[in-house]
Amino acid sequence: MTPAARPILLFAAADPGGASAVLPVVTLLAARGGAVAVLDHGFLGRNAPSDLMRLASPSEGDFGDWLEDTGVGGLCFGTSLADHLPLSLARAARQRGIPVACVLDNWMNYRARLEMDGGPLLIPDLYAVMDDKARDEALAEGVPPACLRVTGHPGLAGLAREIAAADSGWRNGVRARLGLGGPGRELIAFIGEPVIKDQGEGPETPSWRGYTERDALALLCRELQPRAKDLDVAIVPHPRDDVAALDDLWQQCRGGLGGGLVDGVSGRQVVQVADRVAGMASIMLYEAWLQGKPVLSLQPGLVRDDLARSVRRPGIIPVTRPEQAEAAVAGWLAAGPGEIRPDCLRHGEAPAVLADLMQHMMERTNGEA
Repeated sequence: MTPAARPILLFAAADPGGASAVLPVVTLLAARGGAVAVLDHGFLGRNAPSDLMRLASPSEGDFGDWLEDTGVGGLCFGTSLADHLPLSLARAARQRGIPVACVLDNWMNYRARLEMDGGPLLIPDLYAVMDDKARDEALAEGVPPACLRVTGHPGLAGLAREIAAADSGWRNGVRARLGLGGPGRELIAFIGEPVIKDQGEGPETPSWRGYTERDALALLCRELQPRAKDLDVAIVPHPRDDVAALDDLWQQCRGGLGGGLVDGVSGRQVVQVADRVAGMASIMLYEAWLQGKPVLSLQPGLVRDDLARSVRRPGIIPVTRPEQAEAAVAGWLAAGPGEIRPDCLRHGEAPAVLADLMQHMMERTNGEA
């Protein structure tokens, strides 16, 4: 293949979280006329707009040769728990002197994300993190300070604008579409995560959390039974959830609770119209916290401090042992709404901040004007 006239800045992200973080950046750079492309692989490849240039994934051979043959002059990747192709491409890029940026999308495993494939620590030219908490925790895990930049979270860029536009009429309309949280009934959102699929069901799995989604949802449903006549629960599946299995779990646990799995309404919209939000360690708990919602993190039996740190914020109520649940849920149900958090504004600026950094990275390395 003949290399492009201008070096291409390639974006790669296999998982939903990583894709949500890099997609606003690639679309903004494309709108600016930049030479950008997405790797036709994983969640980003499946969900990026069709008008963006795509590069087919390398199937075999030397990844460094592939990068040079396709005219890639820079790589920006999102991290993944299991899919190592973006990280492998980043390693090949570093070996060829091609600049590399990594955009973080969650508050845990800052170093592990850069060595997830079993290789040595990859040090990108730019490691973009969401806020001061992420920077400080990344430093504590041994990520070199020179590559770290606090940029905000581009995947949350539209949140402040959406919150401002969400008047009572819109909220009532979404709740009506859900068929939940009608007059006189509170609406609780439960954010699903595929814990069993990702971290297993017991300590024989190295990444075992100490609990599964079964434990978290069952505990919530048990504690909500006395209020069943006053509230509904909207179950928000993760994109990688087995929806049928999650629905079976809900039916087993629900008791007298109204509600069910959400279909046809985005998880972000469900969080926006909910009165309070529960889950495990999903980033959507952070979104709810940004909006001032009462937030409950259910991680009964937790054995991993990284998952505890990821939701450790003033106003998020943690449950790490089953015996804590009764008092924690009572406090969560009694809590009223708070103010929108200032970091909403930082996230709103994140795509432009990152787009500028990417352009400068390409200019320094490739001599672009």
